[in-house]
Amino acid sequence: MKIYETLSQTQIQHKTKLMQALQKYLPQNALEYCTELIMYHKLHLHIEVERKSKYGDYSAHEGKGNRISINHNLSRFEFLITFVHELAHHTAHKKYGPSHDAHGEEWKKEFQQCMRPFFDMEIFPFDLKLTLAKHMKNPKYSQSADVKLLEVLRKYDSRKANQPTLSQLPDGAFFKIKGNEIAMRRIEKLRTYVLCETLNGKKYRVHSMVEIEKPSEEKMK
Repeated sequence: MKIYETLSQTQIQHKTKLMQALQKYLPQNALEYCTELIMYHKLHLHIEVERKSKYGDYSAHEGKGNRISINHNLSRFEFLITFVHELAHHTAHKKYGPSHDAHGEEWKKEFQQCMRPFFDMEIFPFDLKLTLAKHMKNPKYSQSADVKLLEVLRKYDSRKANQPTLSQLPDGAFFKIKGNEIAMRRIEKLRTYVLCETLNGKKYRVHSMVEIEKPSEEKMK
């Protein structure tokens, strides 16, 4: 899919450089269309270091171009979904102005519209396409809030596919969050989060898709 029928020599050079820069982040079949979207909307795309609190963000700068940033360590499918998510912020800003609800009905409609062309391309595996379609019926503020979508996305991320998550443990199991030495016990699921407690009885809400160290049958010290 393309936006431009013809391009000037300068635009061709710009497009080529953008595609070369983005080819390691996006699915191949989405690369050209995403590049032309960036050009058409005059977006400044920044690839950022990992931010624990978000996958990407959008900043409107009237007269200076509009900025989208996306974390560098996302899988290709996560990167694409994040890009479309942030693109929808841009189109919603242009259509409704700065006072609309950031993740309200206006943004949701724009997100659905921006994502629609990608469903017509051969990009997503069947199970991911099906799960993403369900997500898009009422998209959340972040894909991290949709556990089912995250579970399917992990299957297609070689860095995460074999890493156990809290969602895979039964209630009562002991674990440690990856990179953290504090032992915890799973109590019960709370939608996106899981109620857990430390060995000294302090309770916390932990995201169900957090990566964990291999659980032990014995009480960890």
